[in-house]
Amino acid sequence: MASPAPKYFWIFVTFSVSLSVYGFFYFQSHYTIYVDGKVVNFTGVEDFIPPFISYYPEFFVAADNKLISCGIPKSMSQLTINIMCLLYDEDSFSAESNSLNDTWVTKRECLQENEFRNPTSQLLNDNETVRFAFIRDPIQRFVSLYLDKCIHTKFCFDCDTNMRCFVQRIYDTLKNIQNYRHGFQKSDIMAQHAAPLSWMCNFDRELEKWHLLMMGSDFVERKSSILHLANILKRQGFNESLVEKIQQDTLAGETAHSTHTSSHRVEAERQVREDPFIRDLLHKIYFFDYVVFPFKRDSLDAKYRTNFWSIPE
Repeated sequence: MASPAPKYFWIFVTFSVSLSVYGFFYFQSHYTIYVDGKVVNFTGVEDFIPPFISYYPEFFVAADNKLISCGIPKSMSQLTINIMCLLYDEDSFSAESNSLNDTWVTKRECLQENEFRNPTSQLLNDNETVRFAFIRDPIQRFVSLYLDKCIHTKFCFDCDTNMRCFVQRIYDTLKNIQNYRHGFQKSDIMAQHAAPLSWMCNFDRELEKWHLLMMGSDFVERKSSILHLANILKRQGFNESLVEKIQQDTLAGETAHSTHTSSHRVEAERQVREDPFIRDLLHKIYFFDYVVFPFKRDSLDAKYRTNFWSIPE
């Protein structure tokens, strides 16, 4: 007759089963994504960069007119700063002979002002406060980032001009931030530029309060967004001649580091369109931006152009 199993054996079995059950439910909850109150879950979702990790909010304020904007790297962020500096203090902006098409090398006194960079709780909670942010198609934003950091400069994650290397480094960096939920660090400067749009501007808390202005290389789309901004500024009480100046100058020019007319863009877009390794990682990094924001999904693989995870009601 076989001897009964030792007591410690059953303790081990009980512990293992409990751990497995806990692990299953932890895994399910950890990788269940909620967008607009609905579950967006599918096989392999754990490999995707999730939305709404509040990471690098950079706000600009014109408190007198109850206006807040947010700078999103590689999404017209320089233009955003230039416009908001002008609105914050028109006299100083003019005295320094600044332009809406200035680049980062131009010193901005407004950026040293605490009240320009940090909206008060009173302003944030005021129902008359208006927020706006320029947003850009995520994959086009990546192409712009690649051209800026890997072609025009040499801050390419030590990847030279290798796009496969570059997108892999971005994915690994964002995964690390996602897993450990640490705040912005100087060593993560590339993550600041590459992070999903939904990580920015505290969109995880109050996305519905923002006017989202779509900006692309298409002039019609650009004009539509600038006109939308002009209407916002007029409603917030800014001088009409100032608003007219912003509208005209913004449509007439662009900053010197803009990449949409770059001769290298065609090749970069070809790689993004044809290289399966690059496409796979770009889907994993930016897919949820296409779910959260109203972008067209034409550039995505066929599977991701529909809400394939939805269960028919």
